[in-house]
Amino acid sequence: MKRLVFAVSIFAALMSAQPGGPAAAQEVVLKNAVIIEGRYITLGDLFENAGKRADSNVAYSPSPGKRAIFDARWLYRVARAHGLNWRPLNLKTRAIVERAGQEIRRAEIVDALMSEFIERGASDDIEIDFGGRNVRLYVAANRPATVGIESLNRDPNTGRFVATIAVPAGDPAAHRMRVTGRVYSLVSVPVLSKKLHRGDIIRKHHLEWKKIRKNKVSRQTVTDPEQLIGMAAKRLIGSDRPLRLTQIRRPLLVAKGGIVTIRLNYANMSLTAQGRSLDEGSLGDVVRVKNSQSKKMVEARVMGSNQVRVQNLYARALN
Repeated sequence: MKRLVFAVSIFAALMSAQPGGPAAAQEVVLKNAVIIEGRYITLGDLFENAGKRADSNVAYSPSPGKRAIFDARWLYRVARAHGLNWRPLNLKTRAIVERAGQEIRRAEIVDALMSEFIERGASDDIEIDFGGRNVRLYVAANRPATVGIESLNRDPNTGRFVATIAVPAGDPAAHRMRVTGRVYSLVSVPVLSKKLHRGDIIRKHHLEWKKIRKNKVSRQTVTDPEQLIGMAAKRLIGSDRPLRLTQIRRPLLVAKGGIVTIRLNYANMSLTAQGRSLDEGSLGDVVRVKNSQSKKMVEARVMGSNQVRVQNLYARALN
């Protein structure tokens, strides 16, 4: 029944608009789409030529960055209540009102939380993580784009926190959001500035510093650059990643199958012989070596590049 009455009203409006019908001084026209900045929607925001009552508030604005859709029935009731000679052309008539807003980006929220944590005594070497949540806030275009932290609670054992964020800061009518996340302590560790291949020697200029979460540091993680300089890569090592002790070794001085000089120093006697290493080894490693002439195998300690030394009890194996 209401739909029938509404349709009759629209028909009457169309008839009055025909030649010979009553004519208004200025035609009232609906604005189908409009962008506003204030907290309220006025009659003049919705209609052109709204007359003396154009500044009258007729509805609350949507949240900054959002929009509201007003249908034909609502628009007709508002126009009639304020004495406007306007009726919708059909039931599909509508008005879209969008409130201009400034987006508060995730980084700005993180900065505000960081400042609050530091003010409360936390180290500046921390990282804030919201997980996979998309944290987005908007503030009205005519308001300052500031972020305030109204409450903050943190569990010191787990690092989890709950905070209430308000934008703009200090505004009683601010838009508020409750966010949860976790705070991680950070430590600096040396990483490679470029990838190194197997056997490459790590030099000081290969290293740079990177901050990582403290809970990612294990016993195998290298935290002292002195543990790296002069060491060799066991295999391909990527750049910009924490290094583990299992990825490095002392540089190889003796190659497996390589020709080496076997030395024996005993009292005032020094003997040398040539042999072939059956193992690879770094400085101080003990490798197996076969004497090239006697074909006997001895164990020798690596002393330098292709240089090994046997113990006294193996002296006879050199002959």
